[in-house]
Amino acid sequence: MIIYIGFSIQTHKLIARVVCRKFKHCAPIIIKKNRCEIYQFTNPKQITIIKIKQRDIKILEQYGWKFVKYNIIKTPDISNIHAITCVQFTKQFCGINQYDIQTPDGLLKYISEK
Repeated sequence: MIIYIGFSIQTHKLIARVVCRKFKHCAPIIIKKNRCEIYQFTNPKQITIIKIKQRDIKILEQYGWKFVKYNIIKTPDISNIHAITCVQFTKQFCGINQYDIQTPDGLLKYISEK
């Protein structure tokens, strides 16, 4: 199982357009064999699982997404995750306990330094 974190430059949420600099949204992606699942944070207590193929990741990269590989030990239970933003959801999904990471840019910087 491989986990990627996807960062997008587009969002429909107004607060993210104002607060976030380059990347406006993030989402964890689990890859098992040739099947991928994007765990899309839509609203608090609402996670949408989008099933795509691995080739679709290349298509998303053409539309401004950036993907970073991240290693986690166990598969998280998304029913126990209580988050208000996509960054909080992704941090809890990946087991990151850094309270100072609040934007997708900060999360990307933290993951890139590891």
